Amino acid sequence: MTRFVVRISVLFLLAGLATLPALARPGQQPAAKPPSKLVTAKLICVTPMPNDLDQWLLEDLRGWGRYKLTGDPEGADLVLRAYRPDKPTQYKLKTGDVPQPKKERHQAALTITLIDWAANEAIWEADVLDRKPKKDQSGQPVNGPEVEIDAHGLKPDELAQRITRRLRDYVEELEKPQGTSR
Repeated sequence: MTRFVVRISVLFLLAGLATLPALARPGQQPAAKPPSKLVTAKLICVTPMPNDLDQWLLEDLRGWGRYKLTGDPEGADLVLRAYRPDKPTQYKLKTGDVPQPKKERHQAALTITLIDWAANEAIWEADVLDRKPKKDQSGQPVNGPEVEIDAHGLKPDELAQRITRRLRDYVEELEKPQGTSR
């Protein structure tokens, strides 16, 4: 009986080793990283946003043509949402020890989040800052899953163009084959 149990245990051990990732087996290439949901998604929902920003984003996304658009988040691959981030008010002491609200420089006025609807997790986010856009964009940070957009004085259509451009640049970067860069 113990001999039978030992054989069964060895078989289960071997079966477990056979299912290990390719990294554990010599002479084989590692498994490729699955593509980002931004690359594989087909349907995107844009939810209502302040200042009709959603309408401008819909227009710019429609012009890009990468995704089909819907107004219903149910069943969409991705959902684009906007919210005003809540930050607790911080205080500083002024003369006479009277607490005064501390002014935050460049606090996000709005955060745009692209959510994987099925997993309910953010896969791209843009903080819209109340900061003047720089004329020289060479110092613009690299696109990634989290970006900042300077938007002081921009109209909603101009802001939507910047948001769509940053998202588009990031998706195009993800679509490039591994090992190549701009």
